[in-house]
Amino acid sequence: MNPFKITPAFQQVFFTVVCFTLLSGGASIWLSTKDNLSPQQTRVFENCNTTWNMGIGAIFGLLGSKATDLFQAEEDE
Repeated sequence: MNPFKITPAFQQVFFTVVCFTLLSGGASIWLSTKDNLSPQQTRVFENCNTTWNMGIGAIFGLLGSKATDLFQAEEDE
């Protein structure tokens, strides 16, 4: 079985997406615990929530693309 190689560019993109996702998820949770939000805070909460959702999708998409490469490498053998 060939060792699976992950490029440095993929690592940078993946960890950047993970960091932004966790940051926006944490901000969403923190803002959701507040009782009264101003309209500006509500907009920030909505943006963080959207970024969290998109980040989760991006993480699964990046992992899925690497899984596809892994399965194609096994078929070549």
